[in-house]
Amino acid sequence: MVEKQVRKKKTAKKKSAVKKPGKKTATGKLKSKHAKPKAKKVSPKKAASKKASAKKNIPNEFIRPLEHLNGKKPPAPEWFTNALAKKPETGSVKVEGTKICYSVWGKRGLPGVLLIHGGRAHRRWWDPFAPMLASDQFRVATIDLSGLGDSGWRERYSLKCHAMEIFAVCEAAGLSDISRPLIVGHSFGGWATLGAVETAGEKLGGAIVIDSPFGVPDPDEGYSFKMGRDVKQKPVSNKVYATKEEPISRFRLLPSQPGEEYYLLDYIARNGLKRAIDPVSGKTGWTWKFDPSHGQNFDIHFDRDLFLAARCPLAFIYGEKSAFISGDGFIHTKRQAKGRSPIMMIPEGHHHLMMDQPLAFIAALRALLTSWPVRVGF
Repeated sequence: MVEKQVRKKKTAKKKSAVKKPGKKTATGKLKSKHAKPKAKKVSPKKAASKKASAKKNIPNEFIRPLEHLNGKKPPAPEWFTNALAKKPETGSVKVEGTKICYSVWGKRGLPGVLLIHGGRAHRRWWDPFAPMLASDQFRVATIDLSGLGDSGWRERYSLKCHAMEIFAVCEAAGLSDISRPLIVGHSFGGWATLGAVETAGEKLGGAIVIDSPFGVPDPDEGYSFKMGRDVKQKPVSNKVYATKEEPISRFRLLPSQPGEEYYLLDYIARNGLKRAIDPVSGKTGWTWKFDPSHGQNFDIHFDRDLFLAARCPLAFIYGEKSAFISGDGFIHTKRQAKGRSPIMMIPEGHHHLMMDQPLAFIAALRALLTSWPVRVGF
């Protein structure tokens, strides 16, 4: 009896192991009843983007914060529209053969302030903030560094060249009419700011660095970064989009961060675009203004620690949630700044802190500009 039951079980197992024939496809191949539907094809770029997002655990709304708007302008608060209603003077100056564009608010004869944008950005990032700083206290200018915004492009870029552009705009915009100007740089603009300090800091009243990433300098060689590209490599070009809405929807901050001030992001995205002809179709479309080789074709070098014996007073503003306030570089900055330079932290602020905490940012910057440095020669 036991033997018969064992045989029955073995037979049942064999029967269950036999696959039932499926339906034949058009090609004559058998298709299983339980075959899984084919996955949709995803472009390599999208797949790589999704993979990177999953790896870093970054939500898609952080990577493309304007995507859900489909290119439509979001509503904006009153302070923003009031600030944009105050139109600036605009001008340009040639530096080493390249046109450098700038905007300026406030009367001549007031203390000067120059605002410097970050990498792949442009001077229009400052449009909502410059008028709020100007009022009747300062003459405030913004600059498009070469290779960025509306300024001309160069074969090769360097901090030395950007420093020359900064001083040229300070002079052309009337920022140094009555006193030494203050300069303010965000992110990569902080490096350009320190480049100006190292070049001729005695011509400046002070310099404010906003959330710039710094490493620990080599005791013998200082800071040195080379981002050169192979001369045999084909020049990089920005993609040309058929409509203005498409690149705005694809706009992203680098590094990615959360934020719901969509009106600010939409404004800088729209003003970062220009008309261009698509080399493939020959039709006119829209492309980003920045030179794509700017970040790959650049030299940063300082022979010494920038925060020791700086050639003018320094101050720092960082976001409390910035990616750049951890690690040895920031510890070194705080150590060198102690007793010499104020460091202000913006609560809930990320790297692009004027984009996620705009009013707290402007309050901090106003406080610094009106009360620091103490021995300013106004």
